Amino acid sequence: MAIKFDDERKLFHLYNDDFSYYFYIHESGIPVKLYFGDYISDIDIEAITRQSGDWTAHYFDSETQSERVYDNLLISNYQALAPISRGIDSRTPFITIEGTNNDKLDLRYVSHRVYDGKPSPKGLPSFREEALAAQTVELTLKDHTKDIYVILSLTVSENFNVILRNTVLINKTQSALRLDRAMSISEDFSESGFDIIHFPGDWGYERQFRREKLVEGVKTISSYSGRSSHEHNPFVFLADGSATEDCGRVYAFSFVFSGSFKIEAGVYKTGVTRLLLGVCGEDFAYSVASGDKFYFPEGLMLYSGKGFTGASLQLHELIRSCLLKDGNPKAFRSILLNSWEGCYLDFDTEKVIGMIEGGKKLGAELFVLDDGWFGKRDIDDRSLGDWCVNEDKLDLRKAIARCRELNMKFGIWIEPEMINQNSELFRAHPEYAAADFSSYPHLSRHQVPLDFSNPEVVDCVYGMLEKLFTEYKVDYVKWDHNRSVEDCYSPYLRKGRQGEFTYRNVLGYYSLIERLEKRFPDIHFQGCASGGGRFDLGTLYYFPEIWTSDENDPVQRLFIQYGTSFAYPPATMGAHVNDCDVTSYKTKAQIALFGSYGFELDPQKVTDEEAKELEEVNEIYRKYHDKVILDGTFYRLISPFDGDAFAVESVQKDKGAAIVLYVNLLKKQKIRRFIKLKGLDEKALYRNDLDGKTYRGEFYMKVGLNLSFTVKEFQSRLIVLEKV
Repeated sequence: MAIKFDDERKLFHLYNDDFSYYFYIHESGIPVKLYFGDYISDIDIEAITRQSGDWTAHYFDSETQSERVYDNLLISNYQALAPISRGIDSRTPFITIEGTNNDKLDLRYVSHRVYDGKPSPKGLPSFREEALAAQTVELTLKDHTKDIYVILSLTVSENFNVILRNTVLINKTQSALRLDRAMSISEDFSESGFDIIHFPGDWGYERQFRREKLVEGVKTISSYSGRSSHEHNPFVFLADGSATEDCGRVYAFSFVFSGSFKIEAGVYKTGVTRLLLGVCGEDFAYSVASGDKFYFPEGLMLYSGKGFTGASLQLHELIRSCLLKDGNPKAFRSILLNSWEGCYLDFDTEKVIGMIEGGKKLGAELFVLDDGWFGKRDIDDRSLGDWCVNEDKLDLRKAIARCRELNMKFGIWIEPEMINQNSELFRAHPEYAAADFSSYPHLSRHQVPLDFSNPEVVDCVYGMLEKLFTEYKVDYVKWDHNRSVEDCYSPYLRKGRQGEFTYRNVLGYYSLIERLEKRFPDIHFQGCASGGGRFDLGTLYYFPEIWTSDENDPVQRLFIQYGTSFAYPPATMGAHVNDCDVTSYKTKAQIALFGSYGFELDPQKVTDEEAKELEEVNEIYRKYHDKVILDGTFYRLISPFDGDAFAVESVQKDKGAAIVLYVNLLKKQKIRRFIKLKGLDEKALYRNDLDGKTYRGEFYMKVGLNLSFTVKEFQSRLIVLEKV
């Protein structure tokens, strides 16, 4: 891994053993991207940039007061590293501003430096440097006529085919600027014909797989809900039209942020493609004062020449090794029982203790008490914001003590970013609510967000939670966020600054969790937002596990978990067994096994036969889950989006064991059915527990497991392979 600079050609090469990223500084000072793909030792700039000249290369030079021509740089279709509002280029820029004479940016190269490591954007999460083995080139760019600077940093890793982009805008003019567009990713391709793969959905229907041909025009994927949202995820692929799971060029794009976002993928008139990803749009307008800086969220671009699997394998390992961090891995790697679907808000001390004891019998090692333990929270229209135990309803110390007696860990639910009007906090501080009550504010779930753009509000919530976690020694915290933030108003921000609210609100969220994690380093925090409404890289920086979806129907979960797996490893997916009667308990548990695993039910209502089914999967969990699923290599084998079946596989890092899950969607009783596996040691012998036989890895991967027997709709087979 290295960054090379050829001073004569002004050519930069960012590379490792598998991929290359080239750009150069044009004679005008404009940085031009040249190549992103499989490793290549050198390139010819002229061969890449050569094109028929036309009037889009002509410009007026204000210094010489004459017309000139850019050499091999047609403004309408060159591959811009930092595209701005220049000349005849009708493509969308990555930064737009207001507050200057012409509000046009024309960024030119000033200087660069190369250093080991990577930058970290101020106040924002980012990939951790330690496991990256990183090197960075930092470009200083300046507007041609104004004192506006952009520091653009590109980081390359020895271990991953990734480019991490960090951008800082510096306002050295004499007045404030309004920033309307701050795109963390801007990547141009001198070709078209790509497919875009994205993951739309809704509450209980998150991250569905969609593949579409990019044609002329702009495809937009966005969230303006103040969070990354159920409806769209801030992650996309661009791929060759012929790319499959195992072959073809695939480019992955995302950024480390949890708020509103916009992705634009455009094909333009000259047959070029541009992809932009960042913050902009209806709810973003940020004032950058004279002398101030604005830090863009960190952007991720990743290349695979080995299809979607090649991209996902890199993304999974990159996230696990360079983003996730956990204060209590033992709590995370425990079979969990969450109380919500077992009792909702209706419980007392004895009922909670009964669930704890029943959970122990089912094999649970961690009990999490969900909503209803605080304030006067017997109905969900009250007490959000009052983070003190309702001692009339619950003896929390007694419940925690019973967990300890049974050698179980204890966790608790909070929703610290929300408030009910019917709460002590609202009565004391109505100005803390992010709502204009002189109008008609939306009361989704009887609640409004707190104004986390206001540091005083964050301090107040921190004080309550710091007191709670000090008094009650919890191992695990489920952090929920049960409504979107689009219909909000900040009493704290001055008139004309409301466009900063959603962005600053996310910064407040980050600051609160960062303070709590530093104060309580032994707590495991799980993220949740009505399920998967905030499943993104920014949240994963703080929460190594996110509740994947409120939809616990196991068949629907197949689609949700499958779609999620394209970007995010199974280790990050909260997955539980509930009492949904669509499938057997065994099938529900086998599906949940390919996540963090646990139960969400009343254990006292589980029959002996159902408990026996769960214990079969529990045994597999105890023996294999950590090393094969959480730390292993995950493969998609059969897509449920194709309609007939679902199959996935996870292989231990040293290839010593593997687990395969097959779930039938259509019965097809007499069909011949073979599942070809992946990732095994070709020469090693593996015994499988499907037929008890032993075959070489090459047999499993080239011929496959024979499942040519009757499997009814929604029945599953979980197969364990052990190297012998």
